[in-house]
Amino acid sequence: MAMAAAVTLGFVIGGLNALTPRVALSASVSSAVSASKHAVTTSTTKVGGKSYLRVQVTSKYGTTKKFAVKQRVCVKSACRTVTSALSIKAGRTAWQGIYLGTATYKKSGVPSVSVTTPKPAPSASPRPTVTATIRVTETVTVTTVATVTATPTVTVTATPTATPTVTVTVTQAPGSEALCGAPANSYGFTFCGTGDGVPAPAENACDVFDCIDYFPNGRGYLVMCNDQMVSLSGGISGSCSSHNGVLRTIYRTAA
Repeated sequence: MAMAAAVTLGFVIGGLNALTPRVALSASVSSAVSASKHAVTTSTTKVGGKSYLRVQVTSKYGTTKKFAVKQRVCVKSACRTVTSALSIKAGRTAWQGIYLGTATYKKSGVPSVSVTTPKPAPSASPRPTVTATIRVTETVTVTTVATVTATPTVTVTATPTATPTVTVTVTQAPGSEALCGAPANSYGFTFCGTGDGVPAPAENACDVFDCIDYFPNGRGYLVMCNDQMVSLSGGISGSCSSHNGVLRTIYRTAA
């Protein structure tokens, strides 16, 4: 009786397996690898003429883990292994899309998974505290202004000025008299009072002396004005009035 039941059960299981259709791998078929601490799913897809391998990992660890997932993919008869690396925090799910090419790729087999604990990031060394010492050097420039009051000493050396004694010797020409300072002339004009007064017209007087304007109009006798000009207005009122008055009378001696 027991053997008959076993044969019947085997027949039923075999019939179910015969009736279950086989699903061929394609670009849209995904596979999952489950473990007690993680679940990995891979699938191939084509978007916009480009093929990608999508790798999704769910971590059940209590700390961050690094997952390396390797999946073999094929296009026609050419196959290669693609590796995906994901670092996932505790209880999180992450995925990664890897570009394969423009051809239509298919998965071959199930992915292999390795799990490692990432090394902790090195702690940053504390930055040294730099203490800057600033030295200030003050330069003081002292400018001394000296005020000097000079009292000049003046030494005066007197140079005596000699007053020369001039001796004038008047030598009279033979047969003539001294002119008493009158200009030398051959007409006998003199400043000495020993001669005779010279009445108009007093010829040749302007050859010896500087005569005033209108000298020929004079009707007096010959005189010298204070400005050394001579006039024939001697003895007439207003003589030499325009020449500061009369200085002296001019005489004539016999030549």
